[in-house]
Amino acid sequence: MNSIKFIRTIAAASLIGLFTSCSDYLDVSKELSQNLDKEEVFSTAKYLKQWYGEIYRTCPLYSETGLGVNSNESGLGKGFTNPWAILSGELVCAHPNVLKHGQNSFTPSSTEFNKWATCYQQIRQAMVFLQMAPESLGDASNQDGYISVEEMRRMKADITYLLAYNYFQLFELYGPTPIIPDVADPEDENIDYARASVDEMVNHIDGLLESIINGEYKNDLPETIKQGDGADYDHDASIYDLNNILRPTKAAALALRARLWVYAASPLFNGGYKEALSLVDTEGKRLFPDYDATKWQTAKTRLEDLLKFAESHGMGLYYSKNGDPHTSIYELFQYYNDEILWANGNNDYNDGVTAKMEARTIPGDIPSGMGNVGFYQEMIDLFFTDKGVDISEDQEYNESGFTDWENPCTTISGKITEKHVDKHIFNMYTNREPRFYADVTYEGKSWHIQRNSYPDWGAYFSKGGAAYKDNTMHARGGYLLYKFNNRSLLKEGSYPTDWGRPWIYFRLADFYLYYAEVCNEINPNDGNIIKYLDMVRKRAGIPGYQELKDTGVKNIIGDQEAQREAIYRERNIEMMGEGNYYFDMHRWMRAGWSKDESGNWIKDNEDKVLLRTGMDIDQSAVETFNAQKNTAIKFKENIGEGSYYNRVVKDKFPWKKAMLLYPVPYNEMQKSKLAVQNPLWE
Repeated sequence: MNSIKFIRTIAAASLIGLFTSCSDYLDVSKELSQNLDKEEVFSTAKYLKQWYGEIYRTCPLYSETGLGVNSNESGLGKGFTNPWAILSGELVCAHPNVLKHGQNSFTPSSTEFNKWATCYQQIRQAMVFLQMAPESLGDASNQDGYISVEEMRRMKADITYLLAYNYFQLFELYGPTPIIPDVADPEDENIDYARASVDEMVNHIDGLLESIINGEYKNDLPETIKQGDGADYDHDASIYDLNNILRPTKAAALALRARLWVYAASPLFNGGYKEALSLVDTEGKRLFPDYDATKWQTAKTRLEDLLKFAESHGMGLYYSKNGDPHTSIYELFQYYNDEILWANGNNDYNDGVTAKMEARTIPGDIPSGMGNVGFYQEMIDLFFTDKGVDISEDQEYNESGFTDWENPCTTISGKITEKHVDKHIFNMYTNREPRFYADVTYEGKSWHIQRNSYPDWGAYFSKGGAAYKDNTMHARGGYLLYKFNNRSLLKEGSYPTDWGRPWIYFRLADFYLYYAEVCNEINPNDGNIIKYLDMVRKRAGIPGYQELKDTGVKNIIGDQEAQREAIYRERNIEMMGEGNYYFDMHRWMRAGWSKDESGNWIKDNEDKVLLRTGMDIDQSAVETFNAQKNTAIKFKENIGEGSYYNRVVKDKFPWKKAMLLYPVPYNEMQKSKLAVQNPLWE
């Protein structure tokens, strides 16, 4: 089935009021609105469904990393978009209103990306629903006003999952926060809650998930959203219940539970943050625990629960029909498939090439292109060469000279077997792994749709290049984000301009890498470490570590630190741009690591300046393209100082160790007599 507009349409249509604020009927903070009270709401199917749908609104829009992170389009707050990619240096947006956020100059009183108040509003909404919703509602003869016993139990299971998910969002950002024991009157000025400890919060979230996996609601969630037989590589949307794409399933609950325990075992929350160990509440209770090795074992058990479930349901890494890694990596994000554990049908790429993220990652000379969201050089250097090793380990890698290089992402006249050969491609960009070509648009890379009238149409970011528009629309580091873009779209002629695709919250590759990580922390000789790490690398089209050992190229097997580095590196590449990087780097306590002016790593979290480098876009490249004259402009073939192909410092961002945890908002601290601030924030 053609997926154009499909996922977006059904996401908007499913679950009455799901993406619509119920503020017309309900004021969450004041309980009553427009003469409706809770009893009236929960005795009317229309209002009850709107109350239910409201609670989904804290599901993040991590697909938005452009100008939208500076707005409040969701009505919830900026923290539910993906400023985290900007704050962590994973991505850079050239628009000045977004670029400024990477400067990390916030304080507890000036934080713009809070989730605190909004998550607690939705937590309260969820608790009210569970307290007030009846066993069923209405008469079966009136379908519009009827909610069956089965559907009401499903809704209560959904809400329990969302209750856990809201607490988890608070935990991953702030650390432990208050657990609300009961539904309180929002007009009560004496409401005040102390922060829970890490262990209390983890156990509370785990308990909520236990109730829908093995407890009260164990029979009320579907196993997955798959509703028919078929191969996902045939892109037959009918085999999935996409009308309910965002509603949680047993698979989603198992995944969230596994992620929760991976976080609980990680250094930030498990004894690794020295300053947090002395943090106590007003009663003297410690909020962060000493190191507990058994948490890794619990995480392993929870991951095995998920992996066994996935295997028993025929779920695995997505491969395209032809098995080509370039195609597999691309299609993974374009169609719902059996790798996906939980996804949202609503994302900022579904608005097509005319607005938002698709346009913000398209070079400026492509119709509708506003290309300004991309990478610094540090992320480019993470990608392996096609030999599956670091650029420093590949003797054939070099940063001198140019090559005519086939772009594996292009088609010519619709013939998939024909690829465009790009001229004068800097050797840094040749012989890299397939994920590099799927994720990155670099200087001289042709666009995926080629036309006879514009034969070398693509990315020309350097001085004089057609893709550089102005101070808001350019590739600041010399690169744009290419991942997620649909290769059939073009705002021109009869080309489609919109494509419905899921935004993936949880997918199996993510959890394969979690599993390798926890196994390595428990026993570095566990064969599952390399097995699951290499499964991800195989789909990516590069040799696994077992093969590298067997061929004498490299051997990390059994070396805990080397395996840890390999797992971290693989996560950063595989999950790039998907909303994980900020939280991974923080839970590992690697946030704040940076290179100095000489390119050497500074591996600590102490206060310092973070350097971010990129190509020198103020200089000319070897060849660029003048869109007005439809012709190439050639320059002297030089590299280094005075050339575009020269690593220069683009930005210097201050870093404080306090940023390992986001500060509790100042206004929340002012409201409470029991709240205590996160470590090192004043």
